[in-house]
Amino acid sequence: MNASDSADIDQVPGYRLVRAIGNSGVATVYLAMQRALERQVAVKVFATTDIHDTARFEQLLRTHARLSHPHILDIHQIGRAADGRLFHSMPFLLSAELSTHNLRAKPLRIAALLREVLDALGHAHARGIVHGGIKPSNVLFEERGQVRLADLGIARCAAELGYPHPGAAGYLSPEQARGKAPGQRSDLYSVGVLAYQLLTGSLPFAGEDPVATAIAHVEQPVPRLPPMMAAWQPWIDRALAKAPEQRFQSAAEMADALSAIDGQRRQGTAARTAGRWRVSKLAMAAAATLLVAAAALAGWATLDRHRRTSPQAAATTATAVAPATRLAASATAAAPASTASVSAVADQVKTMIAQAAALRAGDHLFSPPGDNAAEQYLAVLMLDPGNPAALAGIDAMLGTLRGRLDGAWRQDEVAQAGILLKRCDLLASHASLVANREWIEQRAGLARAVGTAVMAAARNHDSTRLAQLEPLAAALPAVYPQGFDFASAERMAARPVAGSLLQDRGGPVMVFVPATATAPAFAIERVEVTRAGYAAFVQATHRPASKCLEAYNPFSRLMHLTWQSPGFKQADNHPVVCVSWNDAVAYAAWLSQATHETYRLPSADEWLRAAQGVPNTGPCQLGNVDDASRHSAMDDDRWPCNDGAAQTAPVGHYAPSGVGAYDMYGNVSEWVAGGSRGSRMFRGLSWRDGHHQTPLGRRGTADSDVGYTNVGFRVVRVIDTAHPAPPAVPGH
Repeated sequence: MNASDSADIDQVPGYRLVRAIGNSGVATVYLAMQRALERQVAVKVFATTDIHDTARFEQLLRTHARLSHPHILDIHQIGRAADGRLFHSMPFLLSAELSTHNLRAKPLRIAALLREVLDALGHAHARGIVHGGIKPSNVLFEERGQVRLADLGIARCAAELGYPHPGAAGYLSPEQARGKAPGQRSDLYSVGVLAYQLLTGSLPFAGEDPVATAIAHVEQPVPRLPPMMAAWQPWIDRALAKAPEQRFQSAAEMADALSAIDGQRRQGTAARTAGRWRVSKLAMAAAATLLVAAAALAGWATLDRHRRTSPQAAATTATAVAPATRLAASATAAAPASTASVSAVADQVKTMIAQAAALRAGDHLFSPPGDNAAEQYLAVLMLDPGNPAALAGIDAMLGTLRGRLDGAWRQDEVAQAGILLKRCDLLASHASLVANREWIEQRAGLARAVGTAVMAAARNHDSTRLAQLEPLAAALPAVYPQGFDFASAERMAARPVAGSLLQDRGGPVMVFVPATATAPAFAIERVEVTRAGYAAFVQATHRPASKCLEAYNPFSRLMHLTWQSPGFKQADNHPVVCVSWNDAVAYAAWLSQATHETYRLPSADEWLRAAQGVPNTGPCQLGNVDDASRHSAMDDDRWPCNDGAAQTAPVGHYAPSGVGAYDMYGNVSEWVAGGSRGSRMFRGLSWRDGHHQTPLGRRGTADSDVGYTNVGFRVVRVIDTAHPAPPAVPGH
């Protein structure tokens, strides 16, 4: 809560503000206690103190307060806070905004909800009031699940005064997007947007910003609904027509048109709020309800598959689902309302509840089709919305499936987890508020866990695992680190081949060495550690220079050689020399800490595997070795050719090995892992080794704490189950 929010708590006379529960930019809504009556209410405190703006808002609130309708939110009191800001109190609705409810699996509930919204709008329109800002946050639910429309005219006025709601652009009619004042048919367009969002979970038009979204409302065609919602398409097309004269012309006409979808005719307010449906032929109504539930379940299952089917298969799906829905609607509509009693309905509901409980006890939760607990409970809720026994049964089923989902995920049964996820989603959309919230929390945790699993598979270059996770990751959707998505994972997961370039963030470029029948894969540094790279390590750790000698020169002990002054000229891109085995190990540990990955010296076997594939070329093209460029009277084994470097040369200058590791055949010999304190091994030719040595056979030993002018090192990156391969980098 910010400072102004804190100030509000003590400034609204007659109310004790408990906590902020929402903010629209123009006002903050609080949960509050009305002191005189000790009742829980909601209080909206407007942000502006401008006298003209406040007067306009107050006039709208007083007009709203005079509206008496069961689907329009009441206003208890209008007043001024201590600092002059306008406030009003209203009922506190626990079920809160429409945006917190998932109704995608409830097409009949959506139709019923839209009728209530349209009934409220029709009442307001008949009195010359245009809402001008319909969106989910203004459609509230009271405890029995009935709609309460809020903020009539407030959103429109706020936008005109410079306080637009950040999400309003998604619901604007084309004429509003062009800057024109909204009319009654603008409200009906916004109801169409709301309906599309309830059916699909997304807005029909969206852009990168509010301006782009507004343009989309004007220019883009009405999108197609998924096949299972095909019966809604004509209604949506007319609701979202670009020209107002092509839309429904009144709220009543728009509500009546819903009968083509659910078979229900518009009724009076008293009949709609009675809490029970009156039907004549009870058996026909119950059968129709069950058919609708079955069609909803079938459609839900089909929707997950339609992306992967051909257009012909998708058309077949739409053809199969829509007639079932129409048949159910026709059967329901065919039942006259005058011959069945409420008590008969109640008796049938009790029978269905008992059947559902027996099916649930037998673990027939979703199968067989037509005879399972889910369909029975959904049918009960259609006959008797809010039935406590049905809600309790659905909550219990949801709890069971949540446990199975958790177990399936922990046991790596990913396909089963995907099935259970969809079933939990369906049940949660009908469950109690508490059960729904618990599911939302579990779902969010699963989304994070799946995102982590996708990341691990990508870093392990495990394309098979990624393909296994993809449907579940898409259904959730999975939660990834910022800037990462499933496509990024697929690119990262492309399994490296020999010589692939890999690099951890903050690490050196490595080349991939594949596994053999007896040894695991690893990555080895593409070139030897350079003077510049080693200098960064020294600067970070303040490691002192080790004692350094020149091989076969006893007088070098008097020369005070170091990695910075090895006795010959080097550039930053030359391999570092005069570093001991201990220095090399310390460097690998520092690099591991810096990258949060595992680096070490290569074993002798790993060094040999990385050095395989000697090019068929001369010694001076193969590497920097003892040759004519080195002028030493004591040499008796130098090659007659000239490699261009008397001592060290820049790394990466000569021919690479088979996997693309440079300088394995010259420049400097390299420390490898193993050995003992007084006998640490190095391998490979150096700039001072001639034809007496073979490229892969050269090896020697030295003390742990002594460096040499012709010995350097490179590191390997561990790759195993616990240490996924580094990301690939471009290049060859």
